Amino acid sequence: MDFQDPAVAPVAPAGNITEDKLLASIWRQPTATLRYVLAHCPDKYVTVLLVLGGIARAVGRASQQNMGDRNSTDSILLMAVLMGGLTGWITYYVYAWGMRLAGEWLGGHASSEQLRTVLAWALIPTIVTLVLTIPQAIIFGDDLFRSTPADTSAFAENARLAFGLVEVVLAVWAVVILVCGLRLVQGFSVGRALANMVLPGLVVVSIFGLFVGIFKLL
Repeated sequence: MDFQDPAVAPVAPAGNITEDKLLASIWRQPTATLRYVLAHCPDKYVTVLLVLGGIARAVGRASQQNMGDRNSTDSILLMAVLMGGLTGWITYYVYAWGMRLAGEWLGGHASSEQLRTVLAWALIPTIVTLVLTIPQAIIFGDDLFRSTPADTSAFAENARLAFGLVEVVLAVWAVVILVCGLRLVQGFSVGRALANMVLPGLVVVSIFGLFVGIFKLL
């Protein structure tokens, strides 16, 4: 993996990166791949990746909220596709904008467009979890989103553990790609890149908490 110290601006791409293999090279050479994308095709797949990322985020949220306790797996997945596909990408647009503001405060200089491209490509491991949803739905059925699954057999428990481990690895790799991208476009160290990731979320949570507090006082 190319976690080397990147150039501040994406200039000449690495010679071994080609446009027809970007979806493969992003896993092995995230910095070089993102440098190529930003220099040659900054809009490539961005909208599609953001939409699919929104769907993946909706599916993940359904699992965290144990929506299977109240709804069937089919209805949850349909709602995730519709709502995540229609509105989920907006969250990433806002997040990219928030990263730009936080990045400026930390001394960065990337534009919202650059950050949106980096974020979209960093979503690829998250999007892969959608592929995992297919065998999970087949194996677990309505247990997929339940807080207390009905099937507690050894096979089901081992399958849940295996899928869970794969999802953790994918989540970590998504963070690695995003950190590589932020270092590339912002010229940050790893620490600043992580701060650039976290700060927009903290600001949103703080603002939300402030509004909730004001509402309770009224």
